[in-house]
Amino acid sequence: MAQTGLGVALRTLRERRTLSLREMAQLSSVDHAYVHRLETGEKTSPSPELIGKLLKVLKPAERDAEIVKWLVDHADADAELVDYVLSHPDITVDIFAAAAGVRHRGNARPDPATLITRIKRAFEDDDE
Repeated sequence: MAQTGLGVALRTLRERRTLSLREMAQLSSVDHAYVHRLETGEKTSPSPELIGKLLKVLKPAERDAEIVKWLVDHADADAELVDYVLSHPDITVDIFAAAAGVRHRGNARPDPATLITRIKRAFEDDDE
């Protein structure tokens, strides 16, 4: 099963809080196996209520919470891009969403840093 953006985000936020899967499950009242399936990409469509329970335990910054909520409805978001954005707090949700929505021709995808730079430049050009 391919890693999903949502899975990367949940695992990253859980690890930031230094919580095990079982600890997260206990604190959120969500089965640890289900959390594991979300993190590995086996499950991809959690309910808003379940995401709310997980976010309450994870206590992410507002931007990171918005990214997780966005990812629930965008299962095809690139996991590598999500990982990059979560490690760069200066990247806004709007920039992330625009970058995640870019479709590429052929098999060549720019690396996340290049893609974010291009999107930021496009946003700046729009402001002029």
